[in-house]
Amino acid sequence: MILAIHNILRWAVLLTGLLALVQAARGLDGRTPFAKTRPLLLAFTANLHLQLLLGLALFVVSPTVKAYMADMAGTMRDGSRRFFIAEHPTLMVAAVLLATIGGVVAKNAADDAARHRRALVFTVITMLVLLAGIPWSRPLLPSF
Repeated sequence: MILAIHNILRWAVLLTGLLALVQAARGLDGRTPFAKTRPLLLAFTANLHLQLLLGLALFVVSPTVKAYMADMAGTMRDGSRRFFIAEHPTLMVAAVLLATIGGVVAKNAADDAARHRRALVFTVITMLVLLAGIPWSRPLLPSF
């Protein structure tokens, strides 16, 4: 069940990230108040944090992870197994950190145009890290 929720939440993360990205790009001219963009950035970051917590729960309870961890030498030689044990968690933690830091950096900028610019840069980088770290080989929607 945790895996199914984790899978569904991936789409909420991507959607709120895309919306935050679009809103930040619209505000680059400085006419849009950052107060309109900030809730989307917060939703994106909150979804990412929830996704991370679910991922950590999966890491603890998943029989697949336990099996992979029991044979770390074999896991590190196998690209798909290594992805789930090392690459996916590392990229996702990096994405959470980038989004969180980006929100703080954007909020503390001098004016709304600078806030939007910083939000856009951090959101683009975060989305690229997310896209690289998502296991696209998994079903796009969970089966219950």
